[in-house]
Amino acid sequence: PLSDGPSWKDLQFSHLENTVRIGTLFSGIGAIEHAFQRLKLKHKIVFAGDIEPRCKTSYFANYDISEDDWFTDVRDFDARKYRGKVDFVVGGAPCQAFSLRGKHGGFEDTRGTLFREFARVVIECQPKVFIFENVKGMLSHDKGRTWNVIKETFEKDCGYDVYFQVLNAKDYGIPQSRERIYCIGFKNETEFKYPAPI
Repeated sequence: PLSDGPSWKDLQFSHLENTVRIGTLFSGIGAIEHAFQRLKLKHKIVFAGDIEPRCKTSYFANYDISEDDWFTDVRDFDARKYRGKVDFVVGGAPCQAFSLRGKHGGFEDTRGTLFREFARVVIECQPKVFIFENVKGMLSHDKGRTWNVIKETFEKDCGYDVYFQVLNAKDYGIPQSRERIYCIGFKNETEFKYPAPI
């Protein structure tokens, strides 16, 4: 459900004195980190990682992170040492297996199973909130069964209160038409609505 209240751009962030501790998976060159910078929100990158070496070069040039808190392959990443030290985990597992332009391999494509690694990291470090982002084709793949597996994993295995919605970046001030599903999980039961387009 979308908010019917004031635009998110007109709202004020509360607790600006607090530092949000962020962990990212499939980090790329740091989109969520850049958003925190642009919004001038105090934050600390607790961990990040990506399998692409050039992403690491770019990431380290732009963000403050130690070598010890960077991982290359999420399948080898042990997040248990970060338990209780992360507020917010964000990631978008590779989407080619579910993309409308891809081969629709789904869980048969090894990239399609990486959402389980995302779920494992959530279980291990127990953030207050997670955001799992992916292509909207994930909702219709295999007649909706794929999404049901993913959603149930987040709700039952991870134990989070889950919301999901397809949003288009162009509706939120980004000059690109890019539809994605945004799945948000709250560790505690939360009443939540996605922001209405601006």
